[in-house]
Amino acid sequence: MFTSQATGWNTEGDKSGMVSIGTHKLFLSASGPDRKPGEPIILLMQGLGSTIAEWVAVRRLVVPFARWVQYDRSGLGRSEAPPHQPDAINAAAVARELETLLKNSDIEPPFIIVCHSWGGITAREFLQLRPRDVVGMVFVDANTEKTFDGAIWLLPCVTAITEGLSWPKGTGLEVDQVLSDREWAEVKKFQDDPQNQKTEAAESEGFKSDGKALATKYQIENRILGNHPISVIKSNTYRDMKRMFDAGVAAGKGTKAERAEYEEALSDFDEAWTTQQRELLKLSNRGRFIQIDDAGHNVQMLQPAVVAREIRWVWDVVQGVAA
Repeated sequence: MFTSQATGWNTEGDKSGMVSIGTHKLFLSASGPDRKPGEPIILLMQGLGSTIAEWVAVRRLVVPFARWVQYDRSGLGRSEAPPHQPDAINAAAVARELETLLKNSDIEPPFIIVCHSWGGITAREFLQLRPRDVVGMVFVDANTEKTFDGAIWLLPCVTAITEGLSWPKGTGLEVDQVLSDREWAEVKKFQDDPQNQKTEAAESEGFKSDGKALATKYQIENRILGNHPISVIKSNTYRDMKRMFDAGVAAGKGTKAERAEYEEALSDFDEAWTTQQRELLKLSNRGRFIQIDDAGHNVQMLQPAVVAREIRWVWDVVQGVAA
């Protein structure tokens, strides 16, 4: 339960710094208006290999009305890597790490979780640990327990055509993102950091088993969130995959057969992805679905106002000021 005695990270002022989780320290940041008793706090869970630097534009739009807390996972951004980093980092381990961080920084529920991409899996593992403490969620083009069911990015033809290409350049993110030059440079700095890349590889390895592990918890079947509100934002990830295909072909990658196989896989990608995104609505009795056709997977850097709007809707429902 929320207690008025807790201060600092939990309730008031802007604060950032390193917090110990026992073996090493993580970078944590909290900002926004002073938190009233019983009021939720926004908790960010970003995607695989991603740092909080990608969320600066969304955060800027949210902190005028809600308290926001964010952190870099172990080995990413400003956070330290563990003394012995595992070769595979799964979503359940991330959730346990977050639970320790929140405890050690005295950040108390209730939480509204904002999650993107792989964060959709890590957030739901955290939800499994703290089901009574999560009162709303915003899924931003989030992965699900079915992400690896026929996943296009597992196909050898996709690897053959896209391997070695830059995702930000290939998808147009580098040109289309709306961050300032300084903010984008910060994102790129972390993406290019060797430790970040090592951690991303470990998270990618753990990700392979996350879907099956999450499926055994039957969160969708049990509508684990009950009447708590959720918003599901689905972007045009098909466009990203098609642009990466075009970039690979332009670079002379892939055989004729591999290119044909990639195009065949793309033909039903958007329909399958949309179905997976809509299934997330079954986690709750109260949700809405937002489809964005003119932005790719990294919505937080392309259309941050849409993400902030959905956070505001969930916030208002939790606060009892919206239907």
